[in-house]
Amino acid sequence: MAQGSKLKSKSISPAGGKQKRKSVASIKKQQKNLQKGRKTFKAKGAKALENKPILDATKAINKRNEMKASAKAVSAGHTFFLSDIKEKGKKEIHRANMSQHKKEQGSNKLSTRLKKQLKKMGKDI
Repeated sequence: MAQGSKLKSKSISPAGGKQKRKSVASIKKQQKNLQKGRKTFKAKGAKALENKPILDATKAINKRNEMKASAKAVSAGHTFFLSDIKEKGKKEIHRANMSQHKKEQGSNKLSTRLKKQLKKMGKDI
């Protein structure tokens, strides 16, 4: 007796004819899996409008984090080749230095702050 003879029998549907098999192409079209890039389908319509503020906030946070990381990389003192990130890093370092300078240089004493406010109002002391 031949081995596996039962497995190789022709598939017959209960109606009495040969059973149709689906082609590989049609099965792939039905599955439609995303292989590269996005892991989910992009939202459309009302859901896209709901997600817009979240996406904008995420992009802003990512942009800020990228600038901070590039500032650290540039300030390390090694040669840095990516010019766009290098420029962002230099600007971020300058921005941080300016904000620190404002905090240290600004009038921190109450009396000087009050005098400045009175000068703005037009009253001399």
